[in-house]
Amino acid sequence: MTEQTIQPTPWGETEIRGPVHLFRERLLMRLFEPRLSDGRVLDAGCGSGSLALELAKCGFRVDALERSTDFVAMVRRKIARYGNESRISVHQGSVTSLPFEDAAFDGAVCGEVIEHVSLEDGGDVAAIAELARVLKPGAPCVASVPLNQGLWDEADDWAGHVKRYGRDEFADLFREAGFEIDDVRVWGFPFGRIYHSMLFGPWLRRTAAMTPQEREGRSDTRAARNPALVEAVAGVLRFDELFSRWPWGRGVIVVATRR
Repeated sequence: MTEQTIQPTPWGETEIRGPVHLFRERLLMRLFEPRLSDGRVLDAGCGSGSLALELAKCGFRVDALERSTDFVAMVRRKIARYGNESRISVHQGSVTSLPFEDAAFDGAVCGEVIEHVSLEDGGDVAAIAELARVLKPGAPCVASVPLNQGLWDEADDWAGHVKRYGRDEFADLFREAGFEIDDVRVWGFPFGRIYHSMLFGPWLRRTAAMTPQEREGRSDTRAARNPALVEAVAGVLRFDELFSRWPWGRGVIVVATRR
C-alpha cells in the first residue's frame, strides 16, 4: 500500500472502459460463447453494459442485473440507442439476492463483480450460491475476479474491492456451490502488469482527487479513451494468454458448469 489515501470511486459515476476492460470482456466471451449456442443468459453485475450488449449481438436473450441506479439508467439508454430492447432486460438488484426463479437461465457471466461483495451484503459465498440457484443443470458460468492479495494497491481501494483472490481459492468457491470446474485462466502477465504499473497506476494517482469532469478533460484520459488506441493495446494484451496457466497475472477467470 502507498501512503497516499485514495477513496473508492462512487459506483456508477463513470462509464467502465479502457483497453484492459475490453481485453477482459473479449476473453470472457471467447470462453463463454463456445459453451452455449443460444438461450437466456444472466449478466450478473453488468456495470455500464458493454458485455450485455456483446452477448445480445451473439444472439442470446440477456437479463442484465446491476445495483447502481446510474448504471441501470445508462444501460437502458444504450439498448434503446442500439435497438436491443427485445434482447436485453435490465434489472436493478444485488448478486447476493437475484430477483429470478430457480433454474431460470441457460448460462451466466459475472465479470469483475464478486470482489466487490462485502460480508455485510452476504459475501462471495452468497453471490456464487445465487448463481448456482438460478442456473439450469448443465449451464455454463464464466466469472472473473482480481488475482493475488499481494498485488493489492491503490487501484483496489479506488475500485472499491473487498479482496483479491487466489487461483485455487476462487475455483473452490464454485466447487463448493455445486459447479464442476472446466477451466481456470489467469490473465495479465506480462503486459497487463506492465500496463498497470506504468500507465494506469500513475494515471490514477494523478487524477484520484479530481472530479469526473476534470479527469475526463485531461489529455492522458482522452488518449486512453481513443477507440483505435484502446483496440491496439487490447490486442497487445492478448499475448498474456500464452501465460494463462501460470499464477503471475492480475486476474483469474473460472469456467464452470452447474451440476
